[in-house]
Amino acid sequence: MLPAEITPLEARQFALLIRKAGADPKAFELRKFRARAGTGYRVRVVGRGAATVYDTESENTWMGQFASDLDKGLFGTDDDAPLPATVAAALAQVERELAQKGLVGALALLNERVPHRFTAVYRLLGQSLHNIATVDKHLHLEPPDLKVVPLKDSFCQFVLRDGLFLTRESGTDSRLGGHPYAGVVGCYVGVPVHGRDGRLSGTLCHFDLESFDIGDDEYLLLDRAARLLPAFLG
Repeated sequence: MLPAEITPLEARQFALLIRKAGADPKAFELRKFRARAGTGYRVRVVGRGAATVYDTESENTWMGQFASDLDKGLFGTDDDAPLPATVAAALAQVERELAQKGLVGALALLNERVPHRFTAVYRLLGQSLHNIATVDKHLHLEPPDLKVVPLKDSFCQFVLRDGLFLTRESGTDSRLGGHPYAGVVGCYVGVPVHGRDGRLSGTLCHFDLESFDIGDDEYLLLDRAARLLPAFLG
């Protein structure tokens, strides 16, 4: 096996998954290797007294397996780990908005905190994602434009596969080569939403036609806000 590059974005998504599990990314080590024959990758993760190896044909598909292992507690759990004070305060605001104004009110508050134009919730039904609610900073969104998106054409498919998805400039993101919305939707950050039965049911996301980034704490807030939404997805 030959050492393979871990891109800055890949490293960041790895760290964000660990943070949302309540752990410290510094306690984990990530190594990636490529088969000498040029097909297949091996990813090794060591952290907090546990270690595992992921063998995959594509260099981008191991992260979903790692996210699942985190959720299962393979690397230990920190369910009671406190949120950063600023995130906890913002989450309390989201909870109040959700109680007083409903889903759109909560999305509007989340949207105010980021530069992204859109904040939306999608529900997975079969092989399509159906928009439940969207907030548009510019206030002139045409609802049919975002009402139903085929799963295979969405960025949300990567959220459901990997446990999160983050891209700052989709047009230059090598993971999105050939994707119909690469370069059209400029940036995107999404987290999964689970239904009342605990199964993956949809996504909560920020996105824009331009290119913007999101702070790690804003990502953590988005993830925790998604945990408040099962009742809205059925």
